[in-house]
Amino acid sequence: MKKIIPALILFLALSASGEAFDFMIAPTRQAASMDWWYAVPEGFTPQINLVSSVAKGEYFNVIPFFKNYGTTSNGHTHITYDIEVLRPDGSIDESLKHCDGHKGAASPPNLLAARAVMRLCFDPEDPYGEYTINITAVDHVSSQTNRQTVVIEQKEFILKTLTTEERDDLFSSYPTTPNPSLALASFLQTEHSFIDEDGNPLWSAIWFFKTVFENNDFLTPHLLKAFADGTPKQQKDIILVFILMDRTADLPTLPSNFKGFEQAMKAGRTPNPYAEITTGSQLDMLWAEYFATGRIQPIRQLTSSLNLIKHQGILDQIKAGELNIEDPEIFRIGRLEAVFQSALWSLRSNCEQSPLLFPYCVNILDAEELEGSAQRVLAMLLQSIAEKQKGVTP
Repeated sequence: MKKIIPALILFLALSASGEAFDFMIAPTRQAASMDWWYAVPEGFTPQINLVSSVAKGEYFNVIPFFKNYGTTSNGHTHITYDIEVLRPDGSIDESLKHCDGHKGAASPPNLLAARAVMRLCFDPEDPYGEYTINITAVDHVSSQTNRQTVVIEQKEFILKTLTTEERDDLFSSYPTTPNPSLALASFLQTEHSFIDEDGNPLWSAIWFFKTVFENNDFLTPHLLKAFADGTPKQQKDIILVFILMDRTADLPTLPSNFKGFEQAMKAGRTPNPYAEITTGSQLDMLWAEYFATGRIQPIRQLTSSLNLIKHQGILDQIKAGELNIEDPEIFRIGRLEAVFQSALWSLRSNCEQSPLLFPYCVNILDAEELEGSAQRVLAMLLQSIAEKQKGVTP
């Protein structure tokens, strides 16, 4: 069994208090960076999505969450834990001692996420079946020990057939309930092209799948199998996503009728979503990254485009004939206002649909990371959304 133990940032969330030291084990596919936990400000409840089964080669995270821990007179706690993973036959697959639960300031009865998160995937030789995860946690301040167990099953990969509604819902639900296997199914079963009529990639869709596949290498063999058995559309889609991942060397020798397509896609320019935002394509890529990862970083970058409010009104002046659209500078500024309007609309729309996004935007607003004009626009937008959600007329 492969393992990775990154050090994580601490976030505190309200939990019911009690006397005995306790914790829960959370197996999850959610990102090990835990933005979904620590970037959600106080007043919002982070969503923990548990999983009970994974495919062979698929990484998942095992996170202990501690409660009812003791603290010293200066408000510090010290928790460590041991973890043991047992195969279906009861033999030890993995065992680690003295992992970092938490050491430092804490505020009971708030819930603590472990600083050390076990990131696991099953090896090729590991059998299918149920694996038992035992964790023994020690609260060194209160001198209490607690042991918990959870079971996760390794299943054979199955390519599920999705309905159109399930494919549509995948994007909005993915930040909080990621499922790479369903993403692959959606990619292969999408009827519409990932290339627009001008021959450019549809960044809002293809960048989502590229990001998921890049972060889940266990899907690569299934993509290659789909390429061998797929329709011409599926084969083109797979070529495109491998080009974007810079992994065309992993593809088999392409038939001659795909050579021209490959060259045309390689010749195209891939926008940089983390450069200064001047195009709608960058917004599409940032949204795709957010939905594929549940990370706050693309939202930080996206909200920086609200600075483009300084160009507001140009489009109305062009429409009224007060400014000449044929003037290159007027055309450029008009496009920048269009990008601003698109960013504003998409933030509003997605905040109302994605439960993780609104807290992220509040986090960014509270941190005062944006320039003055963008900060003000984001504040007014969030106030408007909050009032609408409460049924209050602004």
